[in-house]
Amino acid sequence: MQVLQDFWRLTRAYWLRRQAWPQLLLLLVVLGMSLSSVWFSVQINHWNGDFFNALQALDGEAIYPLLLQFVGLVAAFVLVMVYADYLKKKLMLEWRQWMTDDYATRWLSPAHHHYQLQLTQQEPDNPDQRIAEDIRILVEDSLNLLVSFLRSVLTLFSFLAILWQFSTPVDLSWMGLNWVLPGYLVWVCLAYTLVGTWITHRIGRELQPLNYQQQRCEADLRHLLMQQREYSEAIAGQQGESCERQRLRTGFQQVAGNWYRLMRREKNLSFFTQSYAQVTSLAPIFFALPAFLAGSLLLGGLMQVRLAFAQVAGALSWFIYAYRDLASWSATVARLTRFQQRMASLETEAQWQPATGMRMQISVKQADQSPLLEMPPCRLEAGDFMLIEGASGLGKSSLLRTLAGHWPHFSGEIKRDPHLLWVPQDLYLPRVSLKSLLCYPQPVTAQTDAACLVALEQVGLAALAQDLHQEQEWRLRLSGGEQQRVMWARVLLNRPAIALMDETTSALDTASALILIHQVRCACPELILVLVSHQAAHAEEATQRLSFQAGTPAQGVFKEQKV
Repeated sequence: MQVLQDFWRLTRAYWLRRQAWPQLLLLLVVLGMSLSSVWFSVQINHWNGDFFNALQALDGEAIYPLLLQFVGLVAAFVLVMVYADYLKKKLMLEWRQWMTDDYATRWLSPAHHHYQLQLTQQEPDNPDQRIAEDIRILVEDSLNLLVSFLRSVLTLFSFLAILWQFSTPVDLSWMGLNWVLPGYLVWVCLAYTLVGTWITHRIGRELQPLNYQQQRCEADLRHLLMQQREYSEAIAGQQGESCERQRLRTGFQQVAGNWYRLMRREKNLSFFTQSYAQVTSLAPIFFALPAFLAGSLLLGGLMQVRLAFAQVAGALSWFIYAYRDLASWSATVARLTRFQQRMASLETEAQWQPATGMRMQISVKQADQSPLLEMPPCRLEAGDFMLIEGASGLGKSSLLRTLAGHWPHFSGEIKRDPHLLWVPQDLYLPRVSLKSLLCYPQPVTAQTDAACLVALEQVGLAALAQDLHQEQEWRLRLSGGEQQRVMWARVLLNRPAIALMDETTSALDTASALILIHQVRCACPELILVLVSHQAAHAEEATQRLSFQAGTPAQGVFKEQKV
């Protein structure tokens, strides 16, 4: 029941929205066409009775029209089922598209959930795989299970009457009491499937946690492969292929180990379900054989009993045959529910107050609330350039993360302009056109080609002008210094009020870095620039120079402040 509640919380926004009526209509059409298979089964059941009775009576005049009727039933059945499958896949795609967009919007939200989950160490395993893979599994399995369940319910009620009709009453006596049991085949079928369901659950109850773990292991392996592809240059440069192969072997061993455990459980379940299916196909013959031998049931009736018993038993055994799919589906529901809960639990309140310029006096802390860095009162106005320096590991990057509004562990006050651009040390250069790279996070249409070419020239990348619309792996094509120049060109094109730059000149020589900073400040005279750097020569351009000294917490001291 908890799984169904979680599933409804995951999907209700899609089905209850105002624009959902086309999808609801499509769902009804899909269900109607899929469930029509039950009607076809009933018709074929009646056809079996008529055909085998005619066959037993050697009635040639009845046999040939019945054969034509069978061809018509089969043709109509195939047509309806093919379109039912086509429309079901269309509905799956639309549902998956909406859920993917919904989860991606919340994950890549303006509140930066994707980053906050990492910072607060609440990120579930492989959120990218949950969006790409788990949503697909949820949508496909949900529709398939719904259709199969409703078909089983409709089959049950459609064939129950037929089975009851051919079930002769049975006289029973026990401890001196006699009574008549009507519809004995129905009761035998019910008892038969209840026992089978109980045994199935006892054998397969460990499948849900094993499926959950299997999805995680598979996602971990895919993530490892993507990492190795992304950092192939570093792996090749340090001849790390042997180490990476071992990591892959270890990752696959986890996949294989859990897979073997899953295989063993499924093997045990298959022994029972396969045996159950084979016995079910013959069980009605044995149960109805006395009536057939007594002459009260003709061959056609026996065939109808066999088919009706199989249909009723199959409908009542839906849980048995769908157990594996239910285990996989419930594991997917659990993974997506946990992902959704983690995003919903994040603090969304802003950690800073909007204002003109930047004013702050804060104490930055570690995640465990231990002191990290103490910053003196500071005020920056339009055009100011603050250089932040100090030994590595004191918390300068955490300070920029705090000023950007992402690190919640601090005390004090931050007031700043909301139009801010923060460039961390780990640069993001996806495979897109150079113009898209320069305009990011704006769309490529936000800037003209001419503006992009001017920005390239200002940062010393005029040689890349002919590559403006080429899509490449820029992380491999550009040197470290060129990648940093692209970040400065991005500042020129986005024109933020504040730019927080973390070691974004470290790959440049001092003279080139000074020229670059001067060019950017001249082109953006209102820009407030905050730069973390170990290049002391930048102090020539800086209006404020803040140095952090080792301690607990690290203490910030203004070395000089130009007016």
